[in-house]
Amino acid sequence: MTKYTVVNTRPETAAEAAQREWFEKQVLASPDRLEEAARLIIGLVTGLVGLLYGVLALESEKLPAYLQLPLVRGLGVVTVVLLVLALLEALIVVLPLRLVAASARPKTQAAAFADMLRRKSAALTLSVASFAVGLVTLGAVLIIALVTVA
Repeated sequence: MTKYTVVNTRPETAAEAAQREWFEKQVLASPDRLEEAARLIIGLVTGLVGLLYGVLALESEKLPAYLQLPLVRGLGVVTVVLLVLALLEALIVVLPLRLVAASARPKTQAAAFADMLRRKSAALTLSVASFAVGLVTLGAVLIIALVTVA
């Protein structure tokens, strides 16, 4: 067995202790923040899909002039797909999954926690990306609709 020699030790300073405690709190608060962000995206997507349906709403039997354009139809479909995808990805973040970790083994607990954070972070990243591109396509639909109506 290898023997190690401790060369120098010193007690932790108050600033170092405060910084360590702050980081520990941030790590434990990360899942809550990820879930809050996902819930925000869920609410925004729901509202934007309602707005998109309002823009694409069919009044009477005649389609609005802007709906005759294949570009508006195509962008409308892409927008709906992206926003629904963002919604599904955000739901993955808030979906409760069972974590298996031995209570007497901190390393398995840390690995399970890291796996949960990785899953939630990846799903939220994909959700934000889908939401952002969907928002851009929604903006394009709205601009085209406004330009053709005027």
